[in-house]
Amino acid sequence: MAVKNNLSIIAAAMRLLFLLIATLTLFAQTPSPEVLALADARSTLIKATYAEPRDNSAIQAAADAIASAELSLAHAGGAPRPTGRPTNYQSGGTIPNITRSQVDALTKLTTDTLPLSQSLAAARRAISSEQPPDESSLHTKIQAIKEAELALAYAHADAFAKIQNSPNHLSPDQIAAFVKLGGSFANFAFTLPDPYNFADHEGYVSLFDGATLKGWDGNPKFWRVENGAIIGESTPQNPSGNSYLVYKDMVAKDFTLKFEIKVEGTGGSGFQYRSQTGKPWLANIAPNVTANVGPVNLNWMLTGPQADFWPSARDWTGQFYSENTPMRIQAWRGQVVEGSGLAKKQLMGTIGDRAQLGTLVKKDDWNEYIVIARGGTFIQIVNGQLMAVMVDDDPNSSNNQPGLFGIEIEATTKVSVRNIWVKKF
Repeated sequence: MAVKNNLSIIAAAMRLLFLLIATLTLFAQTPSPEVLALADARSTLIKATYAEPRDNSAIQAAADAIASAELSLAHAGGAPRPTGRPTNYQSGGTIPNITRSQVDALTKLTTDTLPLSQSLAAARRAISSEQPPDESSLHTKIQAIKEAELALAYAHADAFAKIQNSPNHLSPDQIAAFVKLGGSFANFAFTLPDPYNFADHEGYVSLFDGATLKGWDGNPKFWRVENGAIIGESTPQNPSGNSYLVYKDMVAKDFTLKFEIKVEGTGGSGFQYRSQTGKPWLANIAPNVTANVGPVNLNWMLTGPQADFWPSARDWTGQFYSENTPMRIQAWRGQVVEGSGLAKKQLMGTIGDRAQLGTLVKKDDWNEYIVIARGGTFIQIVNGQLMAVMVDDDPNSSNNQPGLFGIEIEATTKVSVRNIWVKKF
């Protein structure tokens, strides 16, 4: 019994110890008011440096605030100082619509003032070593920081004024983004990308007006618009076989494509891109399809890359497929494949388990699909999950030619597609 009691006491003591460690860790990770005040003062100085019109009095006031915050932090003692490498990473790290020449101008601003940046860093390190603080020495070091802050701020403001009086001038949105990044390309903080946002259509054009098939061409026996979506439907009484709705108003090679897709029934679909019409059809066409639609119309048949979508099939949704070519499936769902046209394909890595990735595909419901095509690289994403990556190094491959977009219907099924957006490069 005594042993059991002792073990209980030890266990309780260990729980209290772990709780104390967790509490101390939390407090250690929480910035003190003095640290936050210094970070805010530095941020204010950067904003003042790049303000239009320029206001030297605001720059001076911000430098004074930094000096005051440095003094308060030194008197607080032991508090960690703000650094340029935060661990609470934020999204961002970009400047909207920035050009190469603007990047070069801001890079020159950074490199031309780099000696002043290094002097400021040295002044900050000097005060960090002031433990415990000697008041006379402390004030001297804080004055050195203030002078270094002002020298750098004025140099940045002078360089920025030259940029704003040149063809490389920044827009208000670009200035705000540059300020958020610290007002210099030196010591950039690590940042996270902006969150996944399927509804972001900045720079995109719509391929579907939501009401008509304007710009699209396909067999009217199978294609229509209904409730804001393009509908392709094949039934036992009206079989389609492979049939395509072709978007005729755009040819693209490098792009990002977004669309929503839903398949009802056991048939399949897919979204064609970089595809061609008029190519001889290699697969057999069922007699009942020929009896229903007549001889194959090659203007309604697409050859080229396809973002596959077949929710009822075990393996296919998300894969990179080459329609009506001998290459066929080139990157299965869950694979990163490098190849060269028909000559070679090799697995380079895996994204995840094919079956597990398949659980993210919604049957009889809307799915968000993204295709990124750049050069010979193809990235296919379903519902925010990377599904397949294909790299085709053959410049003459059918995968690497500019082409058309289109929607496929295959077998007895009903496919719905809406919100079709493309950003060309």
